Amino acid sequence: MYESVLGFKKPILGLDIGYKTLKVMQLRGDGPGSSLLGVAEIQIPPRSLGKEGIKEKEAIAKAITNAMLSAKPHSITAKIVSSALPESLVFTKSVDLPTMTPQEINKNIPYQAGEFFPIPPSETYMDWQVVGELPGTNTTDVLVVAAPKIIIDSFAETIKMAGLELMSLETKPVADVRALISGSDRGPYLILDLGAKTSSLTCYDQGTVKLTSTISIGGDDLTNDFQPNLKNMVTEIIHFAKYYQNRIGQATIFHKIILAGGGANTNGLRKTLEDATRIKTEITWPIIKTKTYNPKYATVIGLAMKRI
Repeated sequence: MYESVLGFKKPILGLDIGYKTLKVMQLRGDGPGSSLLGVAEIQIPPRSLGKEGIKEKEAIAKAITNAMLSAKPHSITAKIVSSALPESLVFTKSVDLPTMTPQEINKNIPYQAGEFFPIPPSETYMDWQVVGELPGTNTTDVLVVAAPKIIIDSFAETIKMAGLELMSLETKPVADVRALISGSDRGPYLILDLGAKTSSLTCYDQGTVKLTSTISIGGDDLTNDFQPNLKNMVTEIIHFAKYYQNRIGQATIFHKIILAGGGANTNGLRKTLEDATRIKTEITWPIIKTKTYNPKYATVIGLAMKRI
């Protein structure tokens, strides 16, 4: 569907729609050897994105087109879109199931979804992946992600209005991992992606995303009132790490906290967070070839790296 008659893959447009801005990016090449073709970030109308998805569809569609045209160093020509949903708009749950075949898991998850998601399965799109066996048990750990159909449909409609085609819609933590961690690197790490209004916290271990959570503190909160908001964020991070350790029954030592998102640039954040958590904290450069890097582009890099 997305390949030419000669078998060459069509270029992918990474699209990251946030609460204040949207970012677009196109790369040359595939994987770690790829390099930047064009990137842009532009402001969008306030409250364009909310719990019901994209409200101002025409305005956002126009903003996408303008961003593609104004991208530097070259304008963006790709028509196939890889995009992401903010973690605050999706429901994520780690589910313990008795050891069973993949086929049995596929049949089992939809029936159980009503027990752990606040909206009916008929009103959601769901996806899930097996993340491993819990040590010392006959239990399979499955990460389930669900998003309201109204949100997914709003993204698809807006992208279509821009004359583009939505190929992939995933969560930001998945895109962050693709951008910042080599496929051969098994972790364990914590990834803290600080958006303007909220932040996502991801546990990456044994080569995959194991657990995610949303923190209701973003870069704006840290800028306005640093110390109390950072203290609350540290509490959330420590609780998250202990929850994962208890879940797998092991005292996992996280090698580092990887910062991403625009809020990662907050003055004093890296050092203060490292001192408070006693976990090495850094802004990790992406795995693509680039001369400069701003962590606010982590997600859109990962989206642009997406392949069929």
